[in-house]
Amino acid sequence: MNVRNLLIMLLAAMLFPAMASAQQRLTCTSGPHGQRTYCAADTRGGVALVRVRSHRPCREGVSWGFDAQGIWVEGGCDADFEVRPYAGGPWWWYSGKGHRPEAWQGTGACFFTDSGYGGRYFCMSRGEAIRHMPPGFDNRISSIQLVRANSVLIFSKDDFGGYSGRISEDVPMLKNWRIPGTDKSWNNRISSIRVE
Repeated sequence: MNVRNLLIMLLAAMLFPAMASAQQRLTCTSGPHGQRTYCAADTRGGVALVRVRSHRPCREGVSWGFDAQGIWVEGGCDADFEVRPYAGGPWWWYSGKGHRPEAWQGTGACFFTDSGYGGRYFCMSRGEAIRHMPPGFDNRISSIQLVRANSVLIFSKDDFGGYSGRISEDVPMLKNWRIPGTDKSWNNRISSIRVE
């Protein structure tokens, strides 16, 4: 065996167990009468549906989703999910229709995909920053709610580039909030954030 192959084998032995431990797969089944069931999980890194086990469909935001309590399923949904590792940054609170969890108790701001603080959202603590938006949120933010934060800096490009703006109060409709010097609104144009 040459040195190169030996190094590749050693690297794989070190890397793959770490990758396996970083991700978690679990099966979540709705109750016997289709009622909502929670499966405890740290969902801050996001959740992906891997395989549907039931004859009934599993539709995100309708028969499954995730929030601060974990992954929820209902309406006969029975599926395998992958819980992605949390590497710091935003806390995920709501991923679809249904019962919202208890209001976020932190200090910072929450970012929503729909106007009027609706749809999918995540919250960030004061002092946190995101250079690249989480999956499903890049150029998808339509309203922002400050939760005892001083202000939020928003940017139209990754790594705090492009147009920038400072928000110091709740913005229920980013459609009505214009980028200075342009005819464009901030709706669906945010790619990086700082919370102050």
